Amino acid sequence: MGQIISLLGILTVLCAVLASMNALKKYTKHGLIIWLSKRHKIFGGVAVILALTHMVLALVDQSFRLTGLLAIIGILLTGLFGGLFYKLKKKVFYMTHRMLAMTSILLIIVHIILNSRV
Repeated sequence: MGQIISLLGILTVLCAVLASMNALKKYTKHGLIIWLSKRHKIFGGVAVILALTHMVLALVDQSFRLTGLLAIIGILLTGLFGGLFYKLKKKVFYMTHRMLAMTSILLIIVHIILNSRV
């Protein structure tokens, strides 16, 4: 079960990083960045689903960590505020979404570092 949990964590990080490429679109006209930016919501949504699955399996496996709880809260709030901005177009939701996205990436990094097995 541990390998599946790890794979889901890796896929979550991959999707979160791909979703974050959206922030680069105003700085470059590179085709890959533009392509990724157009799929920002998809990558973000998949990251949320994968993170939730990762968390549920960690709970079942009794390997749930506090750092994981903080990371999942950050990811869920990032998705929530992204969805609120998409529906309501209020700048406060956009700014909150961006700040939470950066915070979530940091929380994920802390989660990985503190839970990696050497």
